[in-house]
Amino acid sequence: MTEKLISLHLNANQPDLFEQFVESLIIYTNNIKILEILVHIDAGDQDMKKSISKYDKYDGLIQYFETNLIKNFSHAWKPLNILLQKTSPSVKLISCVSDELRIITHSWDEKLLNIYKKNSNSILRIRCSKNKNYIYDDIWQCGYAPDAYSFYSKKWMTVVGIWCPCIGPDTFQECISFYLKKQIKNKNLELVSNDIDLQGESVSEGMNLSKRLQRTRIYYKAFFKLVSYNTQKNALNSSKRIISEIKKIDPNLSIDEFNLSYMKINYTNFCRRFNYFKHRGSPNHPINNILKNIVFLIWCYSYIFDKILENFLKYLYKKDLLKLLFKDSSQYKHLEKILEIEK
Repeated sequence: MTEKLISLHLNANQPDLFEQFVESLIIYTNNIKILEILVHIDAGDQDMKKSISKYDKYDGLIQYFETNLIKNFSHAWKPLNILLQKTSPSVKLISCVSDELRIITHSWDEKLLNIYKKNSNSILRIRCSKNKNYIYDDIWQCGYAPDAYSFYSKKWMTVVGIWCPCIGPDTFQECISFYLKKQIKNKNLELVSNDIDLQGESVSEGMNLSKRLQRTRIYYKAFFKLVSYNTQKNALNSSKRIISEIKKIDPNLSIDEFNLSYMKINYTNFCRRFNYFKHRGSPNHPINNILKNIVFLIWCYSYIFDKILENFLKYLYKKDLLKLLFKDSSQYKHLEKILEIEK
């Protein structure tokens, strides 16, 4: 069997969507033999197994692993760390993806491997998503605008050891990258690819209002887990391990010492809860004062107001009043799209 050089990791529970994902890769990949897809499925999901078996003719293309780890969306990150440990030893580049993603550049695999080969440092990441040129000045930006689809060298992921300790493999790895930039002054571990085009970067399209509200609650809690001191300390330590590996081959690496303040992180996170959406990159969000943020926080940690909120939003939309709450028309259109699903 041909050695695997690129490994894609994902969860999947929708056979049709997964098949579309695989078919797209077959079309656009130059050498399908060097690609491996490691997919986690729910234990006993016969429909997914049947779907995966359709590609048995492609030697070693797909390996599946089934567990009961995912009870709801908040657990979706857990199997990804298992997939990382199952990556073939020969792999050079790894990415955590969604089955909604489409790589629509012919020979994308060849292009990425050429970038990898041209760089002597084997610890790197290649940025490919819509946020590939984003410059991060604040750790919160890593949480709400990560480079969601980067390809990491196997060495990077081996040193880090996990995709993530909480929701968001992309956000956690972005935090690691953030701390690397804070410390390394004379070496760039990131490369931007302008040759790779992606579609389907927005996930969970077509979700109804009830599920969207549940997802909002999960994201809020997960965000503060991500920016917590413990998770950030984990990310910083991961960056320091990467630096230690690089120094083995580049003793002239210029490093600025960087550490975290427990008090500063907790104080910042506490204060920002009262203007959460502004600090999370949505300055025109309708939840824009202390009282509204307190109500939102209470809602996120309770489960008794969902139906009231659903009916209230539907009523405002029906009466054409909902748009009055939004300064940003794109935010309104996003909610309108969700409410249209309810009809």
